[in-house]
Amino acid sequence: MNKECEIVQDLLFGYKDKTLHNASKDLVEKHIEKCSDCKKILNDLEEEENDKEKQEKIEQEKEIDYLKNVNKKMNKKNKLIMIIGIILLIIILLNIGVFIYYYKEARKVQIYIEDNITQEKLDNIESYILNIDKNAKIKYYSKEDALNDMKDKFKENANLLSGYETENNPLPAYFVVETSIENAKKLVSNIESVEGVKKVTSNFNLNPYLLVISNIMVNTKN
Repeated sequence: MNKECEIVQDLLFGYKDKTLHNASKDLVEKHIEKCSDCKKILNDLEEEENDKEKQEKIEQEKEIDYLKNVNKKMNKKNKLIMIIGIILLIIILLNIGVFIYYYKEARKVQIYIEDNITQEKLDNIESYILNIDKNAKIKYYSKEDALNDMKDKFKENANLLSGYETENNPLPAYFVVETSIENAKKLVSNIESVEGVKKVTSNFNLNPYLLVISNIMVNTKN
């Protein structure tokens, strides 16, 4: 190896990286035109550089693919968590709705009245209710009200009740009382002993879900 080859080979890295000044660049280019050994070394360096770049590109692509797969898995996991969260939220809201409806309906007591009851007995029944809960909401439905309400529920089949009028109305008059659940239990336990009371019904002993389902079925039929 002559002196010029040694100098050029020292400059080849700079030439490859394009960091040489013009004079050194010209020296290298003129030398490799006539020196196959130095040109081969330059070609080997360039191939090595190309191989290195290819390898780096492959590694980058692998890393990108890995990150994409991780991202896909995270997206699937997030979607699954979101779906589960929505389902749980719906279940919670349904349960809240069921129990709100239950506590609303469980506070109601229906007190059915004997036929031909006197006003005095009606007043006694109302007084008895107020003695248990002075803030209770009391609404009275006459036999005619009960019949009209039944006709409304039958809607297009109301003609089935057309034969029932005031004289032969089989439905009893009744009170609907809204109070606390605790007071509703007291009413149910005691008011049947009051004169003029025929029957007492309530919803507080029903399962909340069965209560909602039964009311949905009744409303659907109507």
